[in-house]
Amino acid sequence: MPNRGALRIVIQHLHANPRFPWRLVAYGNGRIYRSPEFESMERLLETFRRAVPGFAPGVLSIRNEADETYIAFTADIELDDSQLSILGLIDSPPDASGPSSI
Repeated sequence: MPNRGALRIVIQHLHANPRFPWRLVAYGNGRIYRSPEFESMERLLETFRRAVPGFAPGVLSIRNEADETYIAFTADIELDDSQLSILGLIDSPPDASGPSSI
């Protein structure tokens, strides 16, 4: 899988969206990648750990009863297309076997 180099990864808490209050955004290579929102921090962390197994949740800054949108985490991380796909930041990487016919 191609490596896109280091991307700035940001985890945001969205005050205006109580149903899906967590979002993952990546910036790099002149692009912005946005994931679907997550219904809980636990679900976001579960997904993040699948893509980046060594991720330690202790680095997150969680505010109880935040009344505004805030950034809970930011770091520069090198991710390949497979990891970006797991995080929901890009569509699934193309299948190496080529297009399928139905």
